[in-house]
Amino acid sequence: MRREKDRQLFLGAEALLNRSLKLVDAPVSLPAVYTRNRYGKPYLDKTSGIYVNWSHSGSFAICALSDREVGIDLQNTFKTPKSALVRRVLQPEEQIYYDQTPKEQRRQLFYSYWTVKESFLKALGTGFGTPIDNFYVRMEGPYPEVIQREGRDVYACRLLDFKEKDYMAAVCVKGENPEAKMRPEVEIISL
Repeated sequence: MRREKDRQLFLGAEALLNRSLKLVDAPVSLPAVYTRNRYGKPYLDKTSGIYVNWSHSGSFAICALSDREVGIDLQNTFKTPKSALVRRVLQPEEQIYYDQTPKEQRRQLFYSYWTVKESFLKALGTGFGTPIDNFYVRMEGPYPEVIQREGRDVYACRLLDFKEKDYMAAVCVKGENPEAKMRPEVEIISL
C-alpha cells in the first residue's frame, strides 16, 4: 500500500472480516485465509460455503458475508459529481431518470447508482473488468434492480443505511429474492 492511511483501512477491513466471521460462528480458522481471483476479489476456502467482500472509503470500512456471491461498496458522497463523470457512468436508461430528478436530489441519486454498480461488479467478481455499459440500474422500485443486457444470473441489491453523513453503501448478492433477509449490522471498531 502506498499510503499509510490506505494500509490502515485495508488492515481494518481484514479485522472487520475476522470479527464478522467470529460473530456468525463461521466454520473457518481465524485469522481468515483467503485467495483472490484474477480481478482481485477475495475468496475464503470453498468448503466454508461463505462468500465475503469488503470496501473502504474515507475513514470507514464495511464488510459483507453471504452464502452466495456478494459484493459491497462504500463511497464518500461529499463531492458533487461533474457532468462529464455523470455522462460517463450513467447509461441512457439511467440518464433519463437522473434528468427527471430534482437537481437537489441528483448528487444522492448519482452515488446510489455508483455504489450499486460497484457492489454488483464486485459480486460478479470482475470489478471494472466488466464494462459498465453491459448493464444498467433501475432505481424506480423499492430496491435497486440491475438489468444485464445479456441474459445472465440475477442479483438482489440493496442500498444500506449508513449512519455517517456523506457516505453511502450498497450490497448485491447473487439470487432473485430481494425480500430475502439481509441483516445489515453496523458495528464501529477503533483501530
